[in-house]
Amino acid sequence: MTELSAFTGDDLDLILDTPGVVMKGAIVADGHKNALVFLQEVTAGAKEFRAAQRHENAFVKAVATRLRERGTDAAEEDRELPFDDVAMTQALKQAEAATILLRERADAADADAYAAWLLQIATVIAESVKTKEGGLFSKKVAISEGERVFLDLLEQALSR
Repeated sequence: MTELSAFTGDDLDLILDTPGVVMKGAIVADGHKNALVFLQEVTAGAKEFRAAQRHENAFVKAVATRLRERGTDAAEEDRELPFDDVAMTQALKQAEAATILLRERADAADADAYAAWLLQIATVIAESVKTKEGGLFSKKVAISEGERVFLDLLEQALSR
């Protein structure tokens, strides 16, 4: 098992900051700026962060626990609506960098579990609110086209 204490400085910050950045990217992926939807997505993300404190992988559990200890609660950190798609681009770059770092310096199982957790965070947020894709008379979908694209790009970034 990889110990979180094996990472310091910028490397530790990258590992700890990436889940929140992925959360922000997932929130803006649907392209809507609705305060109620935003709150539902933040709540879903916060539940996923709390669930990770009981994760079966000890490294993911350590990351989630450290986030709680340092006071980085997803529900408290993100009180403002993200304004643009920069959050998605940043999430993809940072997720890729964090998983590359872990694949180089951590156990393969821990790197895989961390990458899967990042994808889980984004998926839970994407599925938290059903949206109408085509307008007033369209059917509601669990994951919008923008969210699907973001999830696909995130999955690609995490597999590098």
